[in-house]
Amino acid sequence: MKVLYVTWEAYGGSDVREEFNRRGYEVDECKVSRKENSYANQQREQELIERISNNKYDFVYSWNYMPVVAIACNVCKVPYAAWVYDSPLMPLWHCTVVSPYNYIFIFDKADYIELKKKGIKTVYYLPLAANVDRYDSYQIDDEMEEAYKVPISFIGSTYTENRFNGYRGLNWLDNYEKGYVDGLMMAQKKIYGDLLLENMLMPELIEKLKTIYGGNMYQDCNFSFEKYFGQVILPRYITATERQEVLTLLSERYPCHLYTHKKTPSLPHTINRGTAANRMEACIIFRCSKINLNITLRSIRTGIPLRAFEIMGSGGFLMTNYQEDFLEYFDPGVDFDCYYSYDDLLKKVEYYLTHEEERRQIAENGYRKVKQYHTYRNRFDEMLKVMNLE
Repeated sequence: MKVLYVTWEAYGGSDVREEFNRRGYEVDECKVSRKENSYANQQREQELIERISNNKYDFVYSWNYMPVVAIACNVCKVPYAAWVYDSPLMPLWHCTVVSPYNYIFIFDKADYIELKKKGIKTVYYLPLAANVDRYDSYQIDDEMEEAYKVPISFIGSTYTENRFNGYRGLNWLDNYEKGYVDGLMMAQKKIYGDLLLENMLMPELIEKLKTIYGGNMYQDCNFSFEKYFGQVILPRYITATERQEVLTLLSERYPCHLYTHKKTPSLPHTINRGTAANRMEACIIFRCSKINLNITLRSIRTGIPLRAFEIMGSGGFLMTNYQEDFLEYFDPGVDFDCYYSYDDLLKKVEYYLTHEEERRQIAENGYRKVKQYHTYRNRFDEMLKVMNLE
């Protein structure tokens, strides 16, 4: 099978490439930048049309959905498989999603259902995956295990970096407006499994926010400003607050190790070890830590983050906030565990740190389930079946 892989700096890019190689596919790559305009880019569109026209590709693949790729595939009448791992992904509200050559696989079931209810027939629900064979290939000696064997670890952004500070615009609101938005975020922070912000924003507040943030969405994209503010800006701020609070809560009681890009002076009790050097080190951290935290970005409404699959696929014990999609594939207290409040988190962390065998058995159960049912091989089998390319 011959595939055109439109590739960018996607986290799982090498895992997909490895799966294509395992299947013996002939793979051509078209490298693009993540910052590149994927909506209206005539130069890229023409390049893709020429390339696809001059080759007999069975399908074109990319991480995340790109309208410019969909346009080229529609012109050339070649199937386009896009696996979405961001939520929300604005291009999913672009007019090109209805192209009959699209096969858009979405990891967040809430996003999938929303689009399906709008009559979009080209979307399919497909969770993310783990490259367990790669994780298994990493050998850990006694010295490495001792260095990484810590009570609690979290790998991820604190969302306090400058590129995530869009919520600073809230400072331009008056006291009443700022208080209203703060109240919405406080209420949302206590609710796992649903995102209520978009529907709670008053019309007059939306108009004020448009003047602050600019109200222009991408051309031919039906991603409203209400959705942008309620599913992108505010959830990111809530996530930043939540990660700060969780790490503070735990690090005041236990050694808590954080692997992140920036310094964290607001977390004086947390041990900031800098970013994980590479994916091998991340796997070692997951495998050796007694408890691996997943604190999901709040814009992911129900989906299972990639971090969770990698923790379980590495043989690590996963403690995550509640996400509905987990329950479709895994059993809490058997394959992983989840918390529903900060009090619940504290109780469960204390329990698992003092019940070694039970914690190890849960980690083993999660590892075996991911290895059997949630690998890239499993997922591409599903994709190809949907695309009638088995």
